[in-house]
Amino acid sequence: MKILWLGWEDMYATRRMKEAARQLEVRLDALEIFDIAFISDARRTGIFHGETDLLAEYDALVIRTFYPYISEALTIARLFRDAGKVVVDQSLTDEGYAVSKEHDYILLAQHGLPVPATRQVFNPAEAEAFAAEVGYPCILKGIHGAHGSTVFLIRSPDQLHRWLWRFPIGELAVQEFLPADSDYRVMTIGYQALPQIISRRPAPGDFRTNFAVNAEFCACRLSEMPVLGELSEKAARLLRREFSGVDIRFKGEQPMILEVNRRPAFEGFEKATGCDVAGEFLKYILSRIPA
Repeated sequence: MKILWLGWEDMYATRRMKEAARQLEVRLDALEIFDIAFISDARRTGIFHGETDLLAEYDALVIRTFYPYISEALTIARLFRDAGKVVVDQSLTDEGYAVSKEHDYILLAQHGLPVPATRQVFNPAEAEAFAAEVGYPCILKGIHGAHGSTVFLIRSPDQLHRWLWRFPIGELAVQEFLPADSDYRVMTIGYQALPQIISRRPAPGDFRTNFAVNAEFCACRLSEMPVLGELSEKAARLLRREFSGVDIRFKGEQPMILEVNRRPAFEGFEKATGCDVAGEFLKYILSRIPA
């Protein structure tokens, strides 16, 4: 079996996937979009890496990440599907696609899954009015961001005004802030939650709980908080994320979904829990490849 891992370089994830592939006696090659070419001429058509025809070479494709090359990634996914190959996420091949946190919040809320009050607007005055409605501090979040890189805690109207003008109009959403000492990360593979989860505490002086910003992770059993697994599995299936990291924070007694990450980093999760996330994900891919 041969698997193509396509996306921006993530040193830890790529290394772990290659290690897991060797243990499972599977070939996994990692390429970035800059390594490939679309070719259409009288001699050959398709997707190539040098002289290698990727459609002929691989049994499965994992699109790790591709923003802002959305059209190109969707083309790759469709061509692999048409060639009879497995594509993860499968939803890339059979439905409209949106890289937007607000898109996710709307779908989750429409189906009764709890999310923080959030508003993406294209008029700064409306953003300021909504911030006043939910109260300060509030969260300002990039709808295309990852790893906490565009998440800001806003403490005043003046601070909000200044941040809004630093980004393109509509690129940020205002969200209510949920004060809590920690939140939780649940990993789902094939829409099933792994048996361990992590609680995450922000580093001193920060409010974010991402591994990339040195948050403190602590492992616990999903069986201790089964409601988090149930909620995460519903969210992953609704958004059709075959491999996701679901972030949850409590608002009083109510667990609220902060994000359903399509391309979750899992270094901190593996180190805290000892779970072989990479291996479980590859086993899931192999289960989808026809014998």
